[in-house]
Amino acid sequence: MSGAPLLNVAELARRGGRWRGTLPVGAFPRLPEIVGKAGEVGVELRLCIEGERVRVQGECRIAAPIRCLRCLRTERVEVVAEVDFFVVATEAEAEALMPDFDVVVAAESAPATELIEDDLLMSVPEVACADRDSCRHALALSFGRDPQASPFAALRGFDAARSSRQ
Repeated sequence: MSGAPLLNVAELARRGGRWRGTLPVGAFPRLPEIVGKAGEVGVELRLCIEGERVRVQGECRIAAPIRCLRCLRTERVEVVAEVDFFVVATEAEAEALMPDFDVVVAAESAPATELIEDDLLMSVPEVACADRDSCRHALALSFGRDPQASPFAALRGFDAARSSRQ
């Protein structure tokens, strides 16, 4: 994809190197479907050789617009993806390491987006407001004055009225 630098992970790992940068969301193939096309992902990676394999560790951050399923408002949420995986050349190598380790199958050089996109996608929360108490707009959705009131309380009265008619 355009805008994604090609990282020579093998060379960076041999030098015990780091890569730090920002990647436009539009450079990722799948991420824009979840967080929109605007914005940037901040990335900081450490690469080393562990055993005979390249290990990548680090962190990726993006402020993503996430819709709250409680109040239906969109909130900007700081998404942080911790990355820790081995880079291998073949699916057979990947299968040998999994499920004990996270693995990315890539060539010696790979686009930075290819290395981190899965971790970013798995770190995006499903909802902006994790629970009723943390939703800033939840009071607008309370039923009546009692926030514990059930929207089905009226049905109990209906059931009692129906029983008395029979």
